[in-house]
Amino acid sequence: MSALIGIALLIATACMHHAMLMFSTSLVPTWLRYSRWLPISVFSMLAIIHVIQIAAGAVLFIALHQAFWPDAFGGSFQGTWNDYFYFSGMNFTTLGQTGMSIVGPMRIVAMMQALGGFMVLTWSASYLYGTCRQQFMGEYEGDDRNGGS
Repeated sequence: MSALIGIALLIATACMHHAMLMFSTSLVPTWLRYSRWLPISVFSMLAIIHVIQIAAGAVLFIALHQAFWPDAFGGSFQGTWNDYFYFSGMNFTTLGQTGMSIVGPMRIVAMMQALGGFMVLTWSASYLYGTCRQQFMGEYEGDDRNGGS
């Protein structure tokens, strides 16, 4: 069961990331697309998307902990929202050093969150790089939209 939940989490993470990227991209006004502030705007948008994904992971961990695996957490884990959010964030960013221990089937779900987090963080880095490259190439190659030569 934990492997199926983990795979579902992985797929849901990709779908959520794609949907939020497309939605956020559609909100960028035309004037900002040619502004020097575009990379900062995209970075900020991606940070918000990732915080939402981490919060969604925390909600999943709360649900699984309470419904299926009440003994899954140990160590410095106290069962507060901050603990779940921190644990989810450390998994998502693949850092993994929390001072909390996790045992049993929940480990598979945590591992799948780490895989999904690594994949969407890489996706986001590529997206940010593409945005910056598109803007800077236009600026340095004489694109009039950016005030080039």
